[in-house]
Amino acid sequence: MVEAVAVAMSTTASSQLCTLLDRMSWAQTAAGRERPTRPVRVHALPPTMWITPNRSVGGAKSAADGVLPAAITWTHGTIHLAGTDDENTTGWQVRAAGVKQSGFIHLAPGEATCGRPDRRMWPVHHSPVLTSREAGQALDELQEDGELARWQMLASLEDFAHRQVGSVATSIFREVADLADTEVAPDLLDAQQLEVVVTDVVYGRSGADSRILRSLDRCLDPATTRTVDPIRYLTTQIRRDLADQVRVAIGDPQVGSRVRRIARALGTGATLEDIIDRYNQVHSSDRISTTRAIRALTVAPSIESTALRHVFEARDV
Repeated sequence: MVEAVAVAMSTTASSQLCTLLDRMSWAQTAAGRERPTRPVRVHALPPTMWITPNRSVGGAKSAADGVLPAAITWTHGTIHLAGTDDENTTGWQVRAAGVKQSGFIHLAPGEATCGRPDRRMWPVHHSPVLTSREAGQALDELQEDGELARWQMLASLEDFAHRQVGSVATSIFREVADLADTEVAPDLLDAQQLEVVVTDVVYGRSGADSRILRSLDRCLDPATTRTVDPIRYLTTQIRRDLADQVRVAIGDPQVGSRVRRIARALGTGATLEDIIDRYNQVHSSDRISTTRAIRALTVAPSIESTALRHVFEARDV
């Protein structure tokens, strides 16, 4: 399946990528915080924690040591500004991979707490008192660090995309050509075309936006990853986006695989009209045009359609 993630993610690699996501989350929150005018403590609360997933939900996809990273929802965001002597609390909750945890964490003065909670939340989070100038600089640095982390994450995902695009293209060729797993699949696109596919997915065609950048933004919302851990969400999304872009490169319409499935079920004696009628019966909410049906059935030279031969023969008469 194109949606399957072919590369197992080790705990170490997952931790490194989650650290980049944490830095991006702090940057997002820091951008919305007013710079203080008095001494404060800047509590950069952990955006993610390790959990032991429910076996029926995400346990089979956990790392070798049985844990997954999960996004934490904080009551007032991942950065909390507290007065010099304030000792207050803030709420948190985790809803991911069948795990539901929630509670409050105590915020207190002291040496900064770093790291990521492992299976249970810390009872207290410490942060030193800073002058207003130091606190403003700390927030600015969190923003800058998050922007750097964003590009580091993008570079890591680009590397992953390069390693995956070949297998994604091969999988699509097998579906288009109805090729058995035991048969050798020729290259659907050459190296230069695959490079263009990766570039379009990771960086987009124009401006500062792309599919992967949008996925990164969505990944910062804990609601996005309630049923899948953040890293698996991103890697799965990349493979889906690569598949979509490969289909664009070969001229395959979005409904192409469904059209071909209908055509194969009807057999070689089916006409183009038979295929379209049957498709519209099965997918009544997505009626297909003649143009899209022809594109789906002629996307590769290995696809032969009796229906299309009838059409072209009729035109030649």
